[in-house]
Amino acid sequence: MKKQQLHKFLAKTHKWIGLVLGLQVLAWTVGGVVMSWIPIDTVRGTHNVEEHAPVALPNVEGLLPLGDLASQEKGQIQQATYMTLLGHPVVRLVHLGGEVTLVDAGSGELLSPIDEQVARQIADADFKPDVPIASSTLLDAHTIDYRGPLPVWQVTFADEDTTSIYVSPAEGRVLARRSATWRLYDFFWMLHIMDYDERENFNNPLIMTFAFSAALFTLSGLGLVFFRFYRRDFNWLLGRRKRL
Repeated sequence: MKKQQLHKFLAKTHKWIGLVLGLQVLAWTVGGVVMSWIPIDTVRGTHNVEEHAPVALPNVEGLLPLGDLASQEKGQIQQATYMTLLGHPVVRLVHLGGEVTLVDAGSGELLSPIDEQVARQIADADFKPDVPIASSTLLDAHTIDYRGPLPVWQVTFADEDTTSIYVSPAEGRVLARRSATWRLYDFFWMLHIMDYDERENFNNPLIMTFAFSAALFTLSGLGLVFFRFYRRDFNWLLGRRKRL
């Protein structure tokens, strides 16, 4: 390939790759600014989590022995842990199949799945701002906001950031916190990693292709730089060498 043809080929390649990459590079840059500007605690909603003092289990002697729970569940329990739920003693049971259930630590009564009223109480106890609950819904499918275990209670508050807290019906614990700030961050995170579906895969083929294209763009640019230099550009260097 002649020098002039190579020059035209590099120029055309550089131009078209630059056109394709331009918007994505802009998204990477703007996304980087947004993600570095917003504190990660604000994104995760941990700054609005209500802090509760540790609660001791009341009347330990009256708690149901774990051995009795194992016999009631036909010995299929992998793990049993005493804890409190809204200040009430419960036992968290992990079964061999991975299923998690809650039982009353005093009576052994099955508490899960928790109902809507309890889910609202758990979310309200977790959320520090004193604002009313706008709605509560049991989700059985993933949404843009939530992609964790299902089903899940979505409890949404009437605050300015439209905060939603997701509570597990099986375990009675908060699984996720979402807000308008989180959604903004998540949008730019999606653009940044170019995973427009799950928004979690940083090693997807699309971003690999663009990264490879960016490398070609840089190489073709370096090739064009070569054609922008002439012998006279180095006269000062050659003259210096002659003087030496």
